[in-house]
Parts: sequence; C-alpha cells; structure tokens
Amino acid sequence: MIRAAVYLRQSLDKTGEAVAVARQRQDCLKLCADKGWDPVEYIDNDTSATNGHRKAYDRMLTDITEGTIGAVVAWDLDRLHRRPIELEAFMALADERHLALATVSGDVDLSTAQGRLVARLKGSVAAHEIEHKKARQIRAAQQKAERGEPNWSQAFGYHADTRQPDPVTAPLVKQGYAAILAGASLGDICRAWNAAGAYTLTGKPWTADTLSRFLRQPRNAGLRAYKGEIIGEATWPELVDVSTWRAAQTVLEAPERKPGRKSVRRHLLTGVAQCGKCGHYLSASYLTDGRIIYRCTKCHGVSILAENVVPIVYAVVSGRLAAPDAVDLLKTELHDEAEAEALRIEQSTLLAELDNIGVERADGLLTGRQAKIATDRINDKLQAIQARQTDQERIRVFDGLPLGQPDVADAIKALSPDRFRAVLDVLATITVAPVGKSGKTFQPERVQVVWR
Repeated sequence: MIRAAVYLRQSLDKTGEAVAVARQRQDCLKLCADKGWDPVEYIDNDTSATNGHRKAYDRMLTDITEGTIGAVVAWDLDRLHRRPIELEAFMALADERHLALATVSGDVDLSTAQGRLVARLKGSVAAHEIEHKKARQIRAAQQKAERGEPNWSQAFGYHADTRQPDPVTAPLVKQGYAAILAGASLGDICRAWNAAGAYTLTGKPWTADTLSRFLRQPRNAGLRAYKGEIIGEATWPELVDVSTWRAAQTVLEAPERKPGRKSVRRHLLTGVAQCGKCGHYLSASYLTDGRIIYRCTKCHGVSILAENVVPIVYAVVSGRLAAPDAVDLLKTELHDEAEAEALRIEQSTLLAELDNIGVERADGLLTGRQAKIATDRINDKLQAIQARQTDQERIRVFDGLPLGQPDVADAIKALSPDRFRAVLDVLATITVAPVGKSGKTFQPERVQVVWR
C-alpha cells in the first residue's frame, strides 16, 4: 500500500480551533480511502504559504526525499504552494521520486507536460491572488493612515481597550519628555519609571534603547505616521503636545542619544571641566586609595582631586541660582510657541540645504568656492537660529528649580549628574588651572568659573 502524505494547511486561524483543517482532512482522507492509500498527516495550521516557515511541509519534503512517502494528497494545489519557485522545486522532486499527486478537485500528473502546465497555471493564479490581495491591503492601510486611525492595539501610556490616556502611565510619559528637554539622561528616566513599577508592555524594565525608541514615536504626540512619514493628526488623544515632542526629537537625535552602544559619563565633571593648560576636557580615573581624580589625558599637565573640585562647582552653581537676579535667567524674547516651531522648521530646512550643497558639489554642479560661500551663509543663519533658541533651552533646563531661593542648593544636589551637567552647561564653563608654586597644597582659585 502506498503511503500518502495528507498535507493540510490553514493560513489564518483566529480561534485556534483549526476548523478549515478539519474540513480539508475529511475530504482528503476520503480521497485516500478511494485510492487505497495509507494516509500520513502533515499539518501547518495558522501558517502562510507565502511568508511563513512551514515546518510540516519541510518535514514532508524530507520524507519524500527519503522514500517513505509515495504520494501527496491536498485539498487543492494552493494549499501546497503559493509561490511559483516552490512549485518548481516540488515538481522537480516529484519527477525524481515518481511521486503521485492528488487533490480533491482532481489528480495532477506531474510526469506529463499537461500536468505540469495545469500545476503552473494554478500556481500563477495563486501568485496573482496574493499580489492583488497585497495591493488591496497596502491601499487599505494607507487609507486608514490618512484618516488618522490607529494601527496599534496597545501602547504604553494608553488604555488598551479605549486608546485613551492611562491615568497612571500617561503623566509619566509627559514627565519623561520634560525631563529630556531639561537635560536628564535616558537612564535617569528609565530608573524613575522602573522604580515606579511602570514597566514596558512586555513587563520588562525600561532600558535606554527601548526608551529612546518609545520617545521617538509620533503616536505619543497624537500624530499618525505611515511608512516612517508623519501624514497628519491622529484620532486618539495626545500624551504630549506636538511642539514638546518635536523639541525632544532634536535632543534625541544627538549621537549620544541614539539607540545603540554608547559611552557613559559616570563622573560628574567628565567632559565638563577643561584643562587650563591646553583646553582639553578632563577625564576621571581612580587612585590606588579609591579616590577619584580628574586629569587631562592630552597634555597631562593638569590634575585635581574630585573631592576638591566637585564641592566648589556645586557651591558656585547653587550660589548663582540662589541670587535674587537668578529669575532673570528665565527671561526670553521668544514667547510665541508658533514662532518657536517656525524656527525649528527653518532650522531643518537649512540643514537639508547643507546636504543638497554636498550632493551638488559631488556632482560637479558647484565649484569648491561656490559651495563654501553657500555653506558659510547657511551656517550663519543656523547660528542666528541657535542663538534665539538658547533662551528657550534655559527655560527647559531650569524647570522645577526654585531660582532666587535659598533652598535651590538642595534642589541642585538632588539632580542627577546628567541634569546637573545640563544646568552647568547653560550657566558657565569650568576650567582647572595647573598647580602653581603652592605645590601639593590645594588652592581653590585653581577652579576658574566663567559665566556665560
């Protein structure tokens, strides 16, 4: 008796009950009984024949190759194949192993030209149906996006059933964007959210990479994207306003913020304090007794113990922000949010023009001199825009700090290192002078502060 592979496949099984497979089995087993074949079932339930890995199908091919299967039974040819390339490989194997092929709609003799033609025609029809279906799905997805309808069912910050902001996690998202704009690191936000038990949808703690990708989602600002491009407003409520979201994207686009491996500044003044001899930034290292020392790794002419310089930096920053005129730091000429958004758009346009100049120079459309003139003009405009945006940056960095009040010192000490560095970067530059005639005795005047 010929052992026949009964191949049963259902592309989509939403209920998990394999109803279509059961119908196919009934007809295929009857066909085996009529032919006197011994059936062996191979089932790929809830598996696509175009983009899914079919384990049972692969196992069936192995058994055919090994000679344990002499015939194949399927409800129709499209249950076996949806891609012509797979059909051709199957026909080659069938010819080699003298395989019989039967379907409920009729036998197909792959050993004859007529049988191969029928198989190829059915395969072509199946491929056409797939392409047509894909085109309909793409157009439907585009239309759905144009209407602002969601293509997601669950998202952090929203209720899964209503797509309305979740009262517990939605405020955290808003605080996260504010923290980014205030100079906090991704790690700071991850620690805050994880400490609050507000984990990702998979129940895992937040990492810098997952948070970075989440904060880039236009969905959080109530924007609908399609194929990576924002095409309009969405039908669901925003977690953060659009202007804040766009401002945060500028911060997140910095190289050190992008997903992937990156160096971490563990020590407060690494990359902040400058060498008074060569101007290079100081880096931290450990002495044999465990103390931290900042050194210039370029000229090796300046070094200072962290226990000497860090308290001074905290003191001068706290003193400046506790002064009565510290509130003047929040003064800005840029009050109009619409104007701020216009500046961001103009900045993006100018940056795109810089890229175009590079392309035109490479294509020989511009001479070196012409490219330099155009580049210099654009850079001048960019510097003017950045100068106008500086005041807005100050407002974000000082958010939540009691400027002009004595308790600002406690607030400063409570900041994370990244947030403190952001405050310091707005306020002043710190330079450490080389050791003078004082020798090993520390002199506080070596720490020089220049207010911006």
